[in-house]
Amino acid sequence: MTFTALLSSLEPFDATAPLVFKIDDRIIGAGYHVTELRHSMSTGIDCGGNVDRWQEARLQLLDGTGDTHMSVGKFRDIVTKSLGRLPELAQIPLLVEFAPDNAGLKLMLLEDPVLQDGQVTLRLRDSKAVCKPAQRNGALSAPSDACCGVTPSASACCGSNTPPTAPVACCA
Repeated sequence: MTFTALLSSLEPFDATAPLVFKIDDRIIGAGYHVTELRHSMSTGIDCGGNVDRWQEARLQLLDGTGDTHMSVGKFRDIVTKSLGRLPELAQIPLLVEFAPDNAGLKLMLLEDPVLQDGQVTLRLRDSKAVCKPAQRNGALSAPSDACCGVTPSASACCGSNTPPTAPVACCA
């Protein structure tokens, strides 16, 4: 999901409806706070020695202890104003940073909003680590006891960039 897609998905809902974020079966505390919208440029090297560059957008939420949840309209206004100042946030993959009770920050993915009991609910779900070379090679469905979800081999996981002196197991 992107910020543009998030705004679009919230458009059909009543602007005065409470916007509730939910993680597992727990609702994020009323009075939560949007602490930051962030654009990041990242460069990384994966276990196969491949250098990659990408952009990320982040929405950071602070768990709340208030009486009411933010309205859909107020949340949309915050995001819209932020996109006006940082337009590069609009179309790149979005992750949510959240810590239940503000301890143990996690990177979460957003699901589409739904109307439940007069509230618009946005469910957060855990993100997962992936082995990018194995993902590129479509090898992530192999048995779980193998390294990175694949049988260790230079061609399956870490590609031909693996030096001959590297360990036999991928991702090592």
